Amino acid sequence: MTIKLNDQYHEVEDGTSLASFIESIGLKPNGIAVAIDFEVVPKDRWAETILSDQLELMLIHAVSGG
Repeated sequence: MTIKLNDQYHEVEDGTSLASFIESIGLKPNGIAVAIDFEVVPKDRWAETILSDQLELMLIHAVSGG
């Protein structure tokens, strides 16, 4: 199946969790947030959140400063 992350398409296996996907693309979970349909998914729900075909994800990096 195909999902879209920040305007890039990725092929993933059926039944892939959000946590597995983030790990598979080499990202560390610290300092990032992920939104599905503009709603942030809490990190404690990443493992139970199963991705579906044509889903759009948005990755948000935390930046400090002001």
